[in-house]
Amino acid sequence: MTLAALVAAFDVEAGAPRAALPLAGVTLVEHQIRRLASAGAERPILLVEQMAPALAAPLARLRADGIAVKVATSIAAAADLLAAEPRVLILADACLPDRALIERIAIAGVPSIAVVLDLPEHAAFERIDAEHRWAGIALLDGRRIAEVAQMVGDWDPISTMLRSAVQETAARIEVGRDVPVLAGSSEALHAAEARLVAASREAARGWSDRFLEAPIAEALLPQLFARSIQPSLPALLSAVLAIGGGLAATGGYRWLALVPLLLAGPLARMGQRLSLIQARRVPGASWLATARLAGRGLAGLGLGWWLMRGDGQWGWLLTAGLLVGLMAALFAARGIVAWLGDGEDPEWLATPAALGWALLPFGLAGLWGWGLGAITAYAGASFGWTLVRALRLAR
Repeated sequence: MTLAALVAAFDVEAGAPRAALPLAGVTLVEHQIRRLASAGAERPILLVEQMAPALAAPLARLRADGIAVKVATSIAAAADLLAAEPRVLILADACLPDRALIERIAIAGVPSIAVVLDLPEHAAFERIDAEHRWAGIALLDGRRIAEVAQMVGDWDPISTMLRSAVQETAARIEVGRDVPVLAGSSEALHAAEARLVAASREAARGWSDRFLEAPIAEALLPQLFARSIQPSLPALLSAVLAIGGGLAATGGYRWLALVPLLLAGPLARMGQRLSLIQARRVPGASWLATARLAGRGLAGLGLGWWLMRGDGQWGWLLTAGLLVGLMAALFAARGIVAWLGDGEDPEWLATPAALGWALLPFGLAGLWGWGLGAITAYAGASFGWTLVRALRLAR
């Protein structure tokens, strides 16, 4: 069954709609509509009193990403678009629910409304009875929207729809801990941004990610928000740096290789975090990840090549080739372990990014040969441990 959405955007803050307020690098309305779309809302409608210039750019970005949002400047126009819809998510002005709450309401029966207890901390929400307040999201049908349009015209249509649903004993869904944010102040926006950042945190992918790359990425997220950076920019830059580092290594420029490779990790993390926070897809993400791997592999071979040219020992190139082969084998072995369902890998296991950070202290000491040997042994130990693990699981 299709799912539509109606998002109210009447309230104005400092001369612009609150829906256009900046939040985590984009606007509030983009977060609202992207979350609704991710819950399955195929026909999002933005209900405004009049089309404000501040909404033009956010709507253009949504449409560029394939979200066909339409604008209705009256409840009558919205009713014409939604009258035949059996399920319509209703979102109050400047209300930002968590994705989990939207998904809970989206699969509920019609009509349903999300509620919070009538407590002092929920005073910003609209009271519907002596015990509850509306949490800002509901699931109604298009017929009710058409009836409200005929009854009240443009006079407080969202509240009228809510009252109508309450009178018809709509199912009430307690939000629990998923209390939505009402972005009516700078404090509320800061709280919403903090929740977005916290929700985007993922399990660490190894010790270098946990202790270095993820903390660097999170520390720089506010700077990315302030400059409205799109997720594709740091993701693309990380791939460019990795390829550039690999090429620099083949030319014997060891620090010009290692530094970009180290920077590529946090940048990739930033792109991933922004993608989760803004619910925006990074075009060609798999190709960019492949480019980063190729750049790191090329850097390893380049280091071995120049060590061999320095002292004439062909074993350095063999060691570099062994390193690349071990990491490829480790990748395959980890895939087998994951397929057999043995849970997460230990943090100490070698990753392409971790090898760069492990090489750093050797480079600072000028011991590049020792460093290449050490990270090859590290990759070998990781592969051996994972292979034994896979064989035990296979038995």
